Amino acid sequence: MHDLPRGPLAIPDEVIELETGRKFEAWCILLDASGAITFSHAQLLEHLERIYGLEPRWASTIAVRYEAARGIEREVNVPADLVAALFFKATARRKFEQLSRADQRSLIAWLDEAEDAQERKARIESLIERLESS
Repeated sequence: MHDLPRGPLAIPDEVIELETGRKFEAWCILLDASGAITFSHAQLLEHLERIYGLEPRWASTIAVRYEAARGIEREVNVPADLVAALFFKATARRKFEQLSRADQRSLIAWLDEAEDAQERKARIESLIERLESS
């Protein structure tokens, strides 16, 4: 699984600081102080966007990393196009299901960052190939 793109979990801390103005650990301190450990994923995204003015991409990045850092395991809503692509790919589906929820959410965030439907489809195909070959 080392070859898989890892979305938010793979973004270096330096990039997070450059793009958001804070180191990731500072985000964790702020979110802990806000009681974010009790927030749903949607509430966490809204909090980061509304209170801190983060763009949706960076709010998602911080939320996924925060949940992974704090060991928060939530249900992952797998998008329909990924479900459909995995339907007849038993090996890839099984390996995806064995990933931690944080890793699943990170990969879904990576898919969601695609610029258009064609790029998203290519990313899904790449993900399935990598899951099957790992």
